[in-house]
Amino acid sequence: MFEKNLLLSYLLDQYGAVLGERHRTLLDYYYNQDLSLAEIAAEVGISRQGVRDSIKKAEEELFFLEENLHLHERTLKMAKASDRLLRLPMSNEMREAVQELIEAAELATN
Repeated sequence: MFEKNLLLSYLLDQYGAVLGERHRTLLDYYYNQDLSLAEIAAEVGISRQGVRDSIKKAEEELFFLEENLHLHERTLKMAKASDRLLRLPMSNEMREAVQELIEAAELATN
């Protein structure tokens, strides 16, 4: 069985713009729209095996990008650190500065 890895949905959000349109579309159908391989094959006009092979190739590209750039890993670390910071006792001015930093980091990863 071809099981879905939800990490790939996050990686698609982070690196999708780097993929070719066809790979991006197939991954979007499969991970974001939750279509089956057969449904995707009917939609794009290729065989089910062709869809599977293309999805596997696109997944490999996403994993390669994450392995080398670590954007998803960094995003998770920033989210954890910012959550910790916001729980610390601090002045309103410090809290606002932390919030601005979090928003800037979110913009940088999008």
